[in-house]
Amino acid sequence: MRNSRLRELMVTGTVAIALATALTACGGSSSSPGHPAGDPIPGGTLHFYDPIEYTAWLPTNSIWSNSQVTNNLAERLTWQDPKSGAIKPWLAKSWQISDDKLVYTFRLREGVTFSNGDPVDAAIVKANYDQHGFGDQRLGIPPDPFFSDYKSSEVVDPLTVKVSFTKPNAGFLQVASFYRAGSILAAPFLNQDLNGQGQAKNWIGSGPFVVESVNGTTGITLKRREDYNWAPEGSGHQGKAYLERVVFKTVPEAGTRVGALKSGEAQIARNIAPYDEETVTADGGVIEAFPVQGQTNKLSFQLDSATPVLDKNVRLALQAATDRQEINKTVLSPSYPVPTSILVQGTPNRGDATRFLGYDLNRAKSLLEAAGWKPGADGIRVKDGKRLQLDVWVAPYYQVSQPVLELLQSQWRKAGAELKINAASLTEYESTQAARPANWSLVQGQTSRAEPDVLRTAFDSAATNELHAPAPDQQLNELVRAQAFEFDPAKRGAVVQAIEDRLFSEGYVIPLYDETQVFGLAPKVHGFGTESTARTWLYDTWLSE
Repeated sequence: MRNSRLRELMVTGTVAIALATALTACGGSSSSPGHPAGDPIPGGTLHFYDPIEYTAWLPTNSIWSNSQVTNNLAERLTWQDPKSGAIKPWLAKSWQISDDKLVYTFRLREGVTFSNGDPVDAAIVKANYDQHGFGDQRLGIPPDPFFSDYKSSEVVDPLTVKVSFTKPNAGFLQVASFYRAGSILAAPFLNQDLNGQGQAKNWIGSGPFVVESVNGTTGITLKRREDYNWAPEGSGHQGKAYLERVVFKTVPEAGTRVGALKSGEAQIARNIAPYDEETVTADGGVIEAFPVQGQTNKLSFQLDSATPVLDKNVRLALQAATDRQEINKTVLSPSYPVPTSILVQGTPNRGDATRFLGYDLNRAKSLLEAAGWKPGADGIRVKDGKRLQLDVWVAPYYQVSQPVLELLQSQWRKAGAELKINAASLTEYESTQAARPANWSLVQGQTSRAEPDVLRTAFDSAATNELHAPAPDQQLNELVRAQAFEFDPAKRGAVVQAIEDRLFSEGYVIPLYDETQVFGLAPKVHGFGTESTARTWLYDTWLSE
C-alpha cells in the first residue's frame, strides 16, 4: 500500500521532485555500521550520486548537494556528536567561557595546516570570524546571521584567540562546529570577492580532502590529503582518510541512482525515494537514514498574506485536520519519524508538542464553523462569498514534498478546506518566494542546526522572521531570545518548551514529518557517516573488495 500509493503520487506529479536540497544547517559526526567487514582497506575511489547540481560554493551555502562535498574540505574549532549533542575538541583543543558568558577563549591544536601549507592559527581564525560577523562590503560579502551579536576576535598569541559578543549566546560553541558558519578557510580564500568564494577551485581548507577537479555544475572530484592527521575527537581513526578519491556527480533521475548502486557504477546515492528503499535493500544494498537535527519539516503560515490564515481558528483547524500518521504510512517510510515537536528527534533541549499535534477532524470542522466558514455545494467552505482556498508551492528542496502535499490536500478537503498545489521549477519557485504574492499563505521548509537557537534564527522578527507578521509577536520574540541567553540546561529546556507552546497554541506552523536524509549504500561501503544535520563525512569511509 505504502509503495504503490507513493508511486502513483510521484508519477502524477508535475514537478521534478528529484530537485532535493534543504535550508541552513550545522555540525557533528556519526557513523553507519554498514556490513561487518574486518579491518579497513585504504585506497579506492568512491562514486557519490546526488540529484542536485552544484552551484555557488560559498561557505554559507546550505544547498544539500554542495554541503555533502564542502563538509570534507573545511574544518571547525569544535565538533558536535550527533547522537549526544555534546561539543568536542577539533581545531581547538580546549576553550573557556567567561563568567559573564560574553567571551570565548579558544586554545588551538599545534601543527595544523591548510592544504597550501599555511598554518591554522589564531590570526586566521580571527579573520574568518570577522568576515562572518561583520561581512566585507568591499568584497560584497554580507554578515552571517548565525553570528548574532558578534563583537570582535582578538589574537592573544599564535594559538590562542578570544571571541567576544555583545550579548550571551548559549549556542555559540555549536556555531563553532557548524559547517556553514564555523568553517575555517585560508587567507587566499578569504581575500576573494563573493564570486571568487563561490568557486570550488578556490577552497583552501584543512580537511582530509582537497579539490582535484570541477566539472561545471554537474560534478566535482576530491582527492585525499596525504599529510592529514588531526581528525576530531570521536573519529574512527587518525591519520589520512581511507579513500583515495571521491567523485561526486549530479544524477537527477531517482531510478538511475538506484540502478547505479545495483550495477556498481556508484557506491553511495543520496535521496533514495521511500518507494525505492526496498529495492536497494533487496539487491543487497544498505539504507542509511540520518535525522536532520533542527526544525522539523513544516508548513509556516505567512501572516502578511491576504488569505484566511490570518484567522487563528483557521490555522488551528488546519492543524487538527492534518493526519501525520497517515502521511507516514502512505507516502513516506519508517525512515521519516512522525513529528512530535517543532524540533527533529535528537535535537538537544527539544520540547514536546504532542498535545497540539493530534488528528481530530471533528475539532477542525468545529473551529471552522466558529470562524464563520460554512460548507458549500462541493464541500469546500465559504465565507462572505469566498472559498476557503489556500495556496502552497511544491518546495523543490525536498524529494517528498509533492506526494506529502497531495495527501495533505485530500485530508484538508475532508474538513472543507481547499489546498491548491502550485508546481514550479527551482528557479521559478525562488523568484516567486522572493516576490511574495498576496496568495503566498503557506511555505514549506525547515532550518537545520542541532541546537535550539535555530528557533531564534527562524522566528525572531529581527532575524529570518519565517512568519512575516506585520505586527511581531512580542511574546514569541522574548522567548526565542531568552533561550539564547540561558546557559543552565534545565532552565533553557523550560524556555524551549514555552516556545513550542506559543508556536502551536497560536497555530503558527504545521509539522509534516521529521526531516531526514536517506542514503543508499552499496554492500562494499563501510564506515559511512554524517555530521548532525546529515552532511556527509567521508573521513572514516572505506571500500571492501
